[in-house]
Amino acid sequence: MLKRTFIHLNGVGPRREADFWRQGVSTWDDFLSAPRLSGLSWERYRLLQEELRESVRQAADPAYFAARLAAGEHWRLFRAFRPRVGYLDIETTGSYWPGMSVTVVGLYDGSSLQQFVQGRNLQQFPQSLADFDLLVTFNGTQFDLPVLRNYFPDLALPPLHVDLRFLLARLGYRGGLKKIEPRFGIRRPGEVDGMDGYMAVILWERHQRGDRTALELLLQYNREDVVNLEILMEQAFRMQQERLLPGTRFSPEAQRAPGRN
Repeated sequence: MLKRTFIHLNGVGPRREADFWRQGVSTWDDFLSAPRLSGLSWERYRLLQEELRESVRQAADPAYFAARLAAGEHWRLFRAFRPRVGYLDIETTGSYWPGMSVTVVGLYDGSSLQQFVQGRNLQQFPQSLADFDLLVTFNGTQFDLPVLRNYFPDLALPPLHVDLRFLLARLGYRGGLKKIEPRFGIRRPGEVDGMDGYMAVILWERHQRGDRTALELLLQYNREDVVNLEILMEQAFRMQQERLLPGTRFSPEAQRAPGRN
């Protein structure tokens, strides 16, 4: 989808981008090889071509596109930076902002899960973010990321972020994560099915009082919160891509199924 994107170019919005697609100019290569485009002066066309050549040169730099795309369009970069995508969810204690304390951070790269726990290894979390260019969260814009920035004042986040709460809402899927998951065929294990953030706080408090099983259950709950994001991201990306470019044939990589059942 990155190389089908034009809205990062100066003065190009969704309508102009859609007009390029309607003219059969669906990729950067199409644009660079086209002799002219309807609706563009010769001078404007040449300027946009030069911007696209720079985009080609910067195609591996997430910060370049993060600075040129609205946050709500970062989903377009998911495939391009897939090897460095991290799925993130946090658990907290405390009933008010900004007094919340981070208890657990789950970070998944599509194959392995890291969990950082207060009192054990939580201070190692910030350095782990260096491995990622794009974070995927659910409501991270309003919760996870502000809480983490407050808890770790010098936290350096990856340049790209996809908040699935808002991407899925654009596709008609509204509500909390646990409400949306079953609509994509996701079923949580019985031990944590029906659990919510309030229960996560109770489990942490039980752990603090010495309950040996509470932390294990909390980590299992957090694991589901994090790992299920990959399935939702895959599906949301495919649906939004097809919504913008209906009937377009995409590469096999773009069509591959999520990596977890």
